[in-house]
Amino acid sequence: MTKLEPGSPEWAKTITASKIPAILGISRWTSQFAMWHQMAGNTTEVISEPRQDNFDYGHAVEVAAAEYWKYRNPGWRISRGEIQFSRADLPFPNAATIDRRGSRGSRRRIVEVKTARSLEEWGDDGTGNVPADYTAQVIWQQFIAGWHVAADLVLWPQYGMPRIYTVEYDSQIAAVIVDRALAWHKSLEAGEPPELDDTVATYETVKQLHPDIDGSSVELDPDLAHRFIDWHQEQKQTNASVTGMKSKVLDAMGSAQYAMCNGQKIADRRPGRGGSVSLYANTKLDLATIKEIAS
Repeated sequence: MTKLEPGSPEWAKTITASKIPAILGISRWTSQFAMWHQMAGNTTEVISEPRQDNFDYGHAVEVAAAEYWKYRNPGWRISRGEIQFSRADLPFPNAATIDRRGSRGSRRRIVEVKTARSLEEWGDDGTGNVPADYTAQVIWQQFIAGWHVAADLVLWPQYGMPRIYTVEYDSQIAAVIVDRALAWHKSLEAGEPPELDDTVATYETVKQLHPDIDGSSVELDPDLAHRFIDWHQEQKQTNASVTGMKSKVLDAMGSAQYAMCNGQKIADRRPGRGGSVSLYANTKLDLATIKEIAS
């Protein structure tokens, strides 16, 4: 087949590996609503300069990651570039582009490369497992390529040594993904978008869908109007409370990097712009754990 290029009209309508997490509703970067309208041609994905720079950095890293994978897998060969696959037996446009193809004789395996600033940003919760969104993406690649063997995913952090994660093929998960992909395709044909949600991606999409201001008025449902104003008033109070709490934690930390409580990390200080310092709460910590510590 002719290779699909990201950003092309054909690419937008095709169910690809990178879109699978959003279709399943497990993407950390976009929403079902945002992805649906992109694929329907109602909105366009805006690539900022910093994001494009990240893409360029990722492509450059692939070269080094491929060499690292070869050192860790003696006797295997690896392709010099991406390889794209598609299945003609599926009732919807599909594709899977893998970063590299590992080969040894007749054996083949997928080698993917991901970048992250840290393991925390990558999503490793300490189990050593690949995050769910990337796992689904790789299983789709395995299904489309027809290589039902373990795939390797090379994580290239900005700080620290690279790590190689393994993603086993799961036929049951693959079947669920295909079913969801087919339902997604049918919803596009029927013009039935997903429900709104509370993600930033959905909010930005709604703004793209209605960029014009025509001077008219619309009557809101009283319940929606009440919740909208009530939420904004509560948000102002919450923001003030959060700022006060951050000041207290920063004051208690002094020059320390981490704020701890009975062995649990509560927050950490990181360098900010212009020589400033930013405070980051450990939002992954279960609130019940803190309550147990406090009691």
